[in-house]
Amino acid sequence: MIRYRTLFEVDIAHDYFLSRGEVVLEAQSDADRSSLAALYSVAEVFEIEPDAATIATLAGHKLLFRATRTGFLVAAQVDASTPPQPIIAPDDTFRLAFLLRVRNARFANYTELGQPSRFYRFGNDAQNRVAGVSNLSRPIRVFDATSRYVAGDVYSQAAGSTFDLFLALRDTGPAATPVVADWRRIPADTFSASATYQSGAMVLAANRVYRALVDTPGTDLTNAAEWQPGTLLGNQYASVSDAMRADFAFATFDITAAALPRATVRVTRAGAATPASEQNFSAEQGLLSQVQVDLRTLPSGTYRLELLDDADTLFPGHTTSIFIAADARSAGAFGVIEIDRGTADYALLDGAGALRSPRYTLRFLNRSTRWRYIFPAAQAIGAGADVAHEGADPRVLVTANARPLSRFGAGSYLQADVSATPVSEEILLPAPEANCLRRQNAEWFSETHLPNLTVGP
Repeated sequence: MIRYRTLFEVDIAHDYFLSRGEVVLEAQSDADRSSLAALYSVAEVFEIEPDAATIATLAGHKLLFRATRTGFLVAAQVDASTPPQPIIAPDDTFRLAFLLRVRNARFANYTELGQPSRFYRFGNDAQNRVAGVSNLSRPIRVFDATSRYVAGDVYSQAAGSTFDLFLALRDTGPAATPVVADWRRIPADTFSASATYQSGAMVLAANRVYRALVDTPGTDLTNAAEWQPGTLLGNQYASVSDAMRADFAFATFDITAAALPRATVRVTRAGAATPASEQNFSAEQGLLSQVQVDLRTLPSGTYRLELLDDADTLFPGHTTSIFIAADARSAGAFGVIEIDRGTADYALLDGAGALRSPRYTLRFLNRSTRWRYIFPAAQAIGAGADVAHEGADPRVLVTANARPLSRFGAGSYLQADVSATPVSEEILLPAPEANCLRRQNAEWFSETHLPNLTVGP
């Protein structure tokens, strides 16, 4: 009897579809979390397919590729041993690559990747396991005092066994330390010491989710009789750390600063000890500036380009990583997921060659914008509103700070309810669609046109 077992599985999550405004999936009620998860399908975001070389590898290793609602899996034909082992075990050259093509035209509007790149590479060599999650994205970078950040960039700060993340609300830096007004910690805590919670309520505080075990619990979240600690957020997303240069036939390598009359460019595949190519260049006169490195004979994958001088010595500051992606170019791919044998928690097999069936995660952050509402005439604002007039134009209202976009997010208050009165005075403006974004004054805005609304008692 032919048997297949999971070799590995990949989950691809997107907070635009799985969060509710400021509240991430993990901190939502059981019912909301279940409903949102059931409504989400990665097929709304990406089309995923193995590249040409991977199709051949799958066949040669008796592997099956299957799309799932949340990503994809690869299954291996296994023997009858316990625990099972693949009929054909992956060796050191084993590599699978899966192309990601964006299916939703609004993807760039609702996805936060900071400074944009044309191509992203993710893989199980990331070694970015946090809070029990094996992320395929590389660690989000720590704050760099020398960097200029743009609205939407994210930096990380270690917080125990996980990370605090901070989102740039507007362009900022360089600065010796983060300018407090320019950054917001994400995700925001949902726990409030002044709120009243019922049994079963979920709250988020300091990156950990807690469930209320009794009605009206106290404010001490460490009280095991009243609060049950739950999920610890790993807080890792796809980011600029995963951006990679992609080339297809020839790579232009700028070596002007090296000031060399002759040079060698060494091309080595990631994880390999032997170069795949060494190409020599000489200036007819003077010094070399830009050289064209021929990549046409090299199979798709991640490579390292290194510059050597005429004494075959590595020249400092002239090493770069590229992804050679002929298939990705023809497919118009946003990025690629590369899977090799892996090591440690990312390994496909254990020391005895049996399946470990790891589950990898790739998560995307939803974009945050300031929400701007445009009315045909001057618009009044009620008590407790989340918006204010923008400048001197009474027709335009705007939120004070950026708020995350989400498919099922809450809107903004034009007027809040007054609890002391027997009727509700609440007027809620809709959350913006991810259709109309405008970059203005170093910030991002979402714009919504509305008819005038009446506020008051």
